[in-house]
This record gives sequence, structure tokens and C-alpha cells, in this order.
Amino acid sequence: MKPTELVKFLFLTKDNRNLPSDPAELDTTLPMCSTVVNDLASSDHDQVTWIGHASCLVRIAGLYVLTDPIFSDFCAPVQFGPPKMKRYRPPGISIDNLPCIDAVVISHNHYDHLDYNSILELSEKFPNIVWYVPLGLKSWFDHQISAKVHELDWWESFTHSDKLTISCTPAQHWSKRTPFDTCKTLWGGWCLKSSDKNVYFAGDTGYNPVCFKEIGEKFGPFDLSLIPIGAYEPREFLCPQHVDPHEAVKVHLEVKSALSLGIHWGTFRLGKEHYLAPREDLKTALEEAEVDPTKFVTILHGESIPF
Repeated sequence: MKPTELVKFLFLTKDNRNLPSDPAELDTTLPMCSTVVNDLASSDHDQVTWIGHASCLVRIAGLYVLTDPIFSDFCAPVQFGPPKMKRYRPPGISIDNLPCIDAVVISHNHYDHLDYNSILELSEKFPNIVWYVPLGLKSWFDHQISAKVHELDWWESFTHSDKLTISCTPAQHWSKRTPFDTCKTLWGGWCLKSSDKNVYFAGDTGYNPVCFKEIGEKFGPFDLSLIPIGAYEPREFLCPQHVDPHEAVKVHLEVKSALSLGIHWGTFRLGKEHYLAPREDLKTALEEAEVDPTKFVTILHGESIPF
């Protein structure tokens, strides 16, 4: 991303987010699930819990896997001026209330997907976590924590245990964590495959007419897909890197997903679409594509659904 493009995005494009200043209104329009801890404790089946943004807790084959965990208040290296990258919905479950985490998959190194403080806290609380990262990102982890880290290229797989195989998939995105490391590390999505269930986490991606069909052919069909639906306006700026809800429906179909969950929305101020637009535009996109709306859903922060 060029500095001139960033300045234009931050200061010269219309902001349609209309986030309420009244917390009570947010509690009405984007309520939190209040039963998450009890739901997790009582469940013994495969399920996914939406923590917020791209952070999900997947229970598969009796194992717990986190995707792109961010529990911090800010998704930026510093608390900088407009738009402040501040969380406006809290995590659906806190780190203190998480079950024992077996593995974490990281899609790329942007601050809203690779959060330093969350990585430290998770590694301290669950020292036996196995981390899965795209090519080139292991060295960052080695400098931050003492942990088992597996670095995979697109289409590579790793046998996590006799219960689960984890594979890295392509995505249309980019990476950058400092002014000097643009696209120096890989980005991607992840597949989690057990003996009877198959999960796809798309990570952060723009639409590509080739790669999702390839993912569906090589690793699909999927019982559950975690697909981004937010941070897509303005399109002239964000189209190459973030799908909109209509493109998300294409991804759902092309990877052959039985059930998809809309993620990457409702948590941080990133795109400039109305803060509820991802959810509403997804409904419209499903109707236009004649896709059963029960097959691609959004849920509350902290809510769990089986798959």
C-alpha cells in the first residue's frame, strides 16, 4: 500500500460507518452472547465460536483451534489518529475463559490478524500451543515466544496429530508489519481436516476467480468455512484485498461449503461501509445468488454454532 493511497483512504474518502456513540444502541444492534462460557463447557461436539473480527474458536475432533486471535483494544501498533483502530465490540470470550488451546493458525502479519499482546498472553497461559504460520513468519515468532511453530507454504500440509491435518491455502492479499517488510512474508488461509469434518478458514483475502475453485477441488468440500464479509468500502481501494459480501458468497460456493460463517466485521473500524452493512449486504447477496440463507450465516460475538 502506497503512502498516498493510505492518506486518501484515511482522510479523503467518505465515512459511512455511523457507529453509535451510545453503548446501549450498540448493545441492541450488535448484542453479545451471554452464555458463551457455559456453552463451551457443556459442549462435546464440533462447533465454532465467533470471538470477533477474524478470531474464531474451532472445536474439531476434540481439539481446540484458534484463528487469528486478537483480544487487544487496538488493532494497530500505536493508538493513532483518525480513524483510530479501536475495538468497538469486546471479545466474545476472554483469554481467561478459553478452554485449553491445542493449535493456532495465523493468516498473515497485519496487526488485526497477528496481535503481539494476544500472542504473548496465549503462549503464557497455554505453553503447549502449536502455532501454524505462512512461509517466512516463523522467525517473528521465534523472536517473541518460546514455542513450537510450523511454517507452511501454500498447498503444504502438516499432520498435527492422529486427529487433525492442517493445510495452508492461497489467498489474494499482502503482508506488511513495518515500513521495510512489504510482502516479505506469505499470507494465506487454512484447512483443518479430521477423520469426519473439514473446516476452511479463508483468513483475509480479495476475490480471485481461480484460487477458491482450486481450494474447493483440492481440499473441499467443507463442513464449515470461515469467510470474511467486512471492511470492503471503498471498493476502488479495498477490492484487491478484501471480498465484499457478494464475493464472499462466490467463495462459499466455489470452495463447496455446506455451512459458512461471516467473519471480519463488527469489531474494529476498518472499512468505511456502515457498521451493519456486512450483515445486511450478505442477506441481499444470498438472495440474489439464490443460496439458502441458513447456509451462510452471521452470529453474535461469543455465540457458538455446531457444524
